[in-house]
Amino acid sequence: MAQPKQARARATRERVLRAAGAVFAENGYHRASVGQIMDRSNVTKGALYFHFASKEAMAAGVLARLQEPDTTELPAGPVRLQTLIMLVNGYAAPPLTDPVLRGALRLVGEPEFEGCAWQERLHLTITGLLTEAAQARELLSHVAPADTAELIVTVLAGLHRFAPEPRDREGVSDRVTSMWRHVLPSIAIPALIPALDLKQRPPGATEPGEQPSETSRPFGSLPPSVAS
Repeated sequence: MAQPKQARARATRERVLRAAGAVFAENGYHRASVGQIMDRSNVTKGALYFHFASKEAMAAGVLARLQEPDTTELPAGPVRLQTLIMLVNGYAAPPLTDPVLRGALRLVGEPEFEGCAWQERLHLTITGLLTEAAQARELLSHVAPADTAELIVTVLAGLHRFAPEPRDREGVSDRVTSMWRHVLPSIAIPALIPALDLKQRPPGATEPGEQPSETSRPFGSLPPSVAS
């Protein structure tokens, strides 16, 4: 009998976490309430407080979804900058089917959670990818990987903190694409830029019925001195 009870308890905890993630993603930390989360999860007050003693505890549970940024499931293509783009795009506009991740990414963009360990780990991961890109001669000689990584992490935090419509996944995606349009000409060798797909997301990050992005040449309208 213990196993069915444990399974039900895990299912209830996950239901609360998904509800909390959705409410945090939509309202931010301060405007979210325990009542909203309880209504969204459709669990009793007792069941909710059995797993989480407070809104702070629920936020901690949601943030726990952000573990070490994982690049192992990204395609091991020869262009490290494309891997970087996929990684960042996945965090900029996470799947609507993963409310916990969406809530966690909204939380890390708020003042109470700035400087959390996940941001430090993401900075290290991006620095590593940029360092590999530099070793592969994908970057201009003046680029400092750690400084560029700090810029990208800061932009990600700002996207989640100030996005006017948290549910507008495509709007956030468009903004991060705009970031790439501004950043890449400053760091990447010109010959590489036309081959990069700025909208590519990690495998499995597309929604049901959504078509994966096709590789495009998004810099085609740039002056030849930059795009050639």
